[in-house]
Amino acid sequence: MDKEKEINTYPVFPLSINVLPGAYLPLQIFEPRYLDMVKNSLAREEGFCIALTKDDEKTHTEGLPNLHEVATYVEIVDFNQLQNGLLGITVKGLNKVKILDRWKQDDELLLAKISKLKELGEDFSEDPSYKEIWSMLIEISDHPEVKKLNLEIDLKNAINVSYILGSLLPLSPTEKQTMLELESSTEKLDYLKSIIKKLGG
Repeated sequence: MDKEKEINTYPVFPLSINVLPGAYLPLQIFEPRYLDMVKNSLAREEGFCIALTKDDEKTHTEGLPNLHEVATYVEIVDFNQLQNGLLGITVKGLNKVKILDRWKQDDELLLAKISKLKELGEDFSEDPSYKEIWSMLIEISDHPEVKKLNLEIDLKNAINVSYILGSLLPLSPTEKQTMLELESSTEKLDYLKSIIKKLGG
């Protein structure tokens, strides 16, 4: 089960894509409010949250974007000026979080009270039911292009294994969101198994 930890206020970046804890996501930043958010994040050495937008008809409630409440707390690990003149950043997912109260600043930047959720990852590396998942992750992570990502993989932690493999497989944002919202290691692993089967693995 998830254990709630401290509650803090962080900016929220609503996107139609998401990132799992332990994985990386490159982004192009151009809106002034998000350029300021990046500048402040770097200055304060703090992160922000990436939340997946809901694609239903009711896009806004009280002028706020319609978001999934379970999101990912990320920190900026790299930034550079892109050839198109935009700011490019790479963020790393660190924590599963829950979005509580949210509101907008004068510049339209979304802020929210965030509860970081502690996930307990058990060790299923020797469990025959999940052997294919461990084998697949070890095989994929040995690929030269994946090695370049320098992913921190803990084969004794089923939550980490689920998130890293989920980030390397061609999952849709909705499937990643489902992975994020599932609570236990076994739920995440079973869900991954069903996706691998669907992918023909």
